[in-house]
This record gives sequence, structure tokens and C-alpha cells, in this order.
Amino acid sequence: MSSEKVEVVRRILAAFNAGDADAMRTLWTADGEWRPAFTGGGLVEDAVYRGHEALSDYVAIQGEAWERVVADPVTLRELGDRVLVRVDLDAIGRASGIPLHQVTWAVFEMRGGRAAVGRVYTTEQEALEAVGLTEP
Repeated sequence: MSSEKVEVVRRILAAFNAGDADAMRTLWTADGEWRPAFTGGGLVEDAVYRGHEALSDYVAIQGEAWERVVADPVTLRELGDRVLVRVDLDAIGRASGIPLHQVTWAVFEMRGGRAAVGRVYTTEQEALEAVGLTEP
């Protein structure tokens, strides 16, 4: 059985996949912070989206860059107040039509039943280190 924290992360990814910024707002704290590895059509180092309005902007940017983008949670693991998730990201570029498949790992820090901080890593090792683990 999934924990409440894991279910919130599942719902965040489902809202992202649906492009539903309103649903995203209900799942994040008012000061929620999202640090993606990918923004729009490419890598953006140190991009940070803070607060509900910024999270809505992030969802909108994805819709502008991608014809279709799906973040599929493959494995989710609760680690205290954090959730570690392996995500298979599949997208099709809006302008190019080029498909993208990328495996990423995300760590969500939870507070009061909502996500307070989320960060995406491009390697499993980086994500494991972020949660204080050395092995999966």
C-alpha cells in the first residue's frame, strides 16, 4: 500500500502530465520550490520555480515546448519526509517533432501533506546522494 506522501507525488506527476496547473497548486506548499533538470525544450542549469505562480509558469512552458510530455513514475520510495522517484520522461518536440526519452530521478521533500521542494537529477547516483544513500 502506498503512503500518503507517495500518493501526493503520483498526483503531482499526473497533474504535470495533464498540464493541470490548478491541480499542481493544491499539491505544493505556497512556497513550494521546483528545480527541474529540463525546462522547456532543453537543459537549464539552476532553474528554480518558487511558489504557485512560478509552478504554473513551469507547466505552461512545458506545454509550449512539447507536443506531448509524459513523466511516468516507475518506482517511488518513501524515505522519511522525502520521496525518491525514478521517472521515465517521454516527450515529442512541438516544433521539431523529435521524440525524447530520458530517465531521471527526482526527490520530493514533503511538508504538511504537500510537496515543499522537488528536484530532478539526471543520474541515479546524484539522487541517491541527495537522500543520503550510496546504493539503491
